[in-house]
Amino acid sequence: MSHEAPLFLKTVLITREAKQAHSFAAQIKKLGGIPLSLPVLTFARSNNEKEVEEVLLSIDCFDWIVFTSQNGISFFFEWLKELNISWSALKRLKVAAVGEKTAKLLEKHDVNVQLVPKEYVAESLLESLKANVSHHERVLLVRGQLARSVLKDGLKECEVTDLVVYQTIRNQDSERLVKQHLETGIDAITFTSSSTVKFFVESIKDIPNWLELINRTKVVCIGPITSQTASEYGIKHLVPNTYTINGMIDMLVSCFE
Repeated sequence: MSHEAPLFLKTVLITREAKQAHSFAAQIKKLGGIPLSLPVLTFARSNNEKEVEEVLLSIDCFDWIVFTSQNGISFFFEWLKELNISWSALKRLKVAAVGEKTAKLLEKHDVNVQLVPKEYVAESLLESLKANVSHHERVLLVRGQLARSVLKDGLKECEVTDLVVYQTIRNQDSERLVKQHLETGIDAITFTSSSTVKFFVESIKDIPNWLELINRTKVVCIGPITSQTASEYGIKHLVPNTYTINGMIDMLVSCFE
């Protein structure tokens, strides 16, 4: 590995869920860095089975389906499979996705996405929906239990059904290693959601000088909402112009130039 590699021997802590961390870690490694994949959270299907079944068995009564995360898509299609519901029978439905990656995952499921906002945050998605959804149309929001209520609150004039299909859970298996790496020293920490910030802090808050240790590193947050959560904890950080993993990679590279 060349000493001129942009992230040469820089240790980068990835806090996102294990399955989602692979491509992120591969890009860091390609740039000469040392990725430390220590997921502070994990995901599980929602335990409100009766509600999910009732909604999905009557899904053809909706006009719009709105997906706010890739996780929501994965669990949504798991539920459809279990209930023996074919998406091909639902192609008349209009679909909105919070961002480009979410839209691409839907396309892999043969879903045609009609609406993707310019900025990959709920506020931008809400404005796009307001401009495209008629007041008489029924909207299904597919989300996790920790998603903010921006869309639900902002679409009050429409008939909205808020459906939690998965839950985000703190991953206690990684906590010992997270503490160990933070205390021995790392070069950068990446946060891809408010939940990763929250669970990371919860996992290390018994270290007396935890905030000082974090602020010795380069911290990159994926977007403004994650940034807001980091700021609430007093964490110094940077946010890329593009709210994507590639944007975070570019920001890391610029940090160590």
